[in-house]
Amino acid sequence: MHNTTRRSTTQRRTSGALKTALALAVASTAACDSLLDVENPNNVVQEDLENATSVSALVNGALALASTSVADAALSTSVVSDELEFTGSQNWAAELNDGTITNPAGRSDALFNALAEARWLTDEAIKFAEEFAADLPDAQDQARAYLYSGIVYMTIADNFEDFAFSDRTVDGPPVGEANMHTVYDTAVERLNQAESLGTGDLKVAATALKARARWAQALWNKLNPQGSVPANPLVDDATANQLAEAALAAMPTADWTWDFAYSANSQTNPQGSWINSRQEFVVGPAYAQADGTGKRVDHITLEDPIDGGADLALQAKIDGFVTGFLYPSLTVVGAREMHLILAEAALAQGNTAEAVSRINQVRALKGASAYDPATHTPSVEEMLRHERRVNLFFQATRRIWDMYRFGETDASWGPASDAATLTGQVFVIGQNERVSNCYILGSCS
Repeated sequence: MHNTTRRSTTQRRTSGALKTALALAVASTAACDSLLDVENPNNVVQEDLENATSVSALVNGALALASTSVADAALSTSVVSDELEFTGSQNWAAELNDGTITNPAGRSDALFNALAEARWLTDEAIKFAEEFAADLPDAQDQARAYLYSGIVYMTIADNFEDFAFSDRTVDGPPVGEANMHTVYDTAVERLNQAESLGTGDLKVAATALKARARWAQALWNKLNPQGSVPANPLVDDATANQLAEAALAAMPTADWTWDFAYSANSQTNPQGSWINSRQEFVVGPAYAQADGTGKRVDHITLEDPIDGGADLALQAKIDGFVTGFLYPSLTVVGAREMHLILAEAALAQGNTAEAVSRINQVRALKGASAYDPATHTPSVEEMLRHERRVNLFFQATRRIWDMYRFGETDASWGPASDAATLTGQVFVIGQNERVSNCYILGSCS
C-alpha cells in the first residue's frame, strides 16, 4: 500500500531520504523522552555514517530510492499514455488518464517529492563515496553511486518541465523551463564517472544510459517549447549514435538489459503494487483485452504487423510483469533500445537498408519474422514506431514521448486536456515545493 498522506517538502528533505540510508545502515529505535532519559546506544545520526564502511549502505539506500522513484515515473507516464487504463479510485490517476498533467497538487506533488529525495540521496552517496574512495571495501560502490545519480537526473529531465534542486532545508532555485535540457548534461556527467569507474555490466549500463540521455536530450529540443507536433520527429544525434554503437559492442549478450530488481528482501515495484496487487490500472485497450472483471489482462490484442497474432515482445513483457506481481523488474536500458536508436538515426539519414537491418535485429531478438519493405505493407517508420511501442513497453516516458512527437492521441484524453492541447507537456513542480521554496514564493532573504 502506498501512503498518500502529504508531508512538507522541507520535512521530506530532512527526514525521508536520510532515514532510508540510516535504516539500511543499522536498526534504530526511538530515544527516551522522560525524566529518566538515557542515551540510546541504538540511535544513529548522519555523522555515524560518515566512514568508508557505511558507504555501501548509503549507496544501497540510494538504489532503493532511485528504483522506486523511477518506477513511479514509469507508472505515471504509462497512465497518461495509452499503455494503462485507470480502473480504480485514485483522483490523481483519473486526472492522468484524462490527460490532465499540470495540477501541482495532483500526481506532480508525489512524483516531485520522490525524485527529489532520490536525487538528494544519490548525490549524498557520491559525496561520501568520493571522500572515502581509497578505503572502500567495495570499489564499485562509487561507480554505483554515480550510475544511480545519472539515472535519477535523466528521469527528472524526462518527466518535469521545471525542477528545484534543494539541499534538505536549504531551498534551491528552479532550473527554469528553458534550461531543463541541461539536467541531461548533469546526468551524462554522472554517467561518465560511472563508466570510468565501473566494470562489467555496470560499465556497459553507463555507456548505454549515456546514449539514451543524449537521444532524449535531442528529442527534448524537438518538443520544446511545448505545444506542437515537430515537423521532423525523427531523432538523429551523432553522439547518441556513437554511444549506442559502443554500448552494443560491449554488451555480453545480444539481448542484454540493465534492470532495477525488486524483491521481498528489498522493496516492491510501485508498478506491481498499483497494477497487479491493488488493480487500480489495467493494460490499455490498444494493447490488450481485459477479462470480465475489467481489472486483469485476458489476452493481447496488439498484433505483430508481419506475423499477425499477439506481438511476441509485448506478450513476454506483460507475462513477465504479471508473474512478478509485487516485484516485476523494470528495464532501465537495453540492447533493443540501442538498436532502435540506431534504426531511427539511419531512417532520418535516408539509409533505409540500415534502418531495416536494425529493426530486424530487434525482431529476431523477440523471435519474429524479418521485415521487408519491398514485400510488406507497413512503411519503415511505421515498423520503427511499432517496435518501439512493444519493446519499450512500461519503460519510463518512452511511450508518451513517442505519442507526442508522432501526433498520436489516447481516446481517454479530454479534448481540452494538457496532453491533447499541449504536445510535449510533462509534470510540473509539486504543490508542497511551491508553498515551501522561498525562490518560488519570492521570499528568500
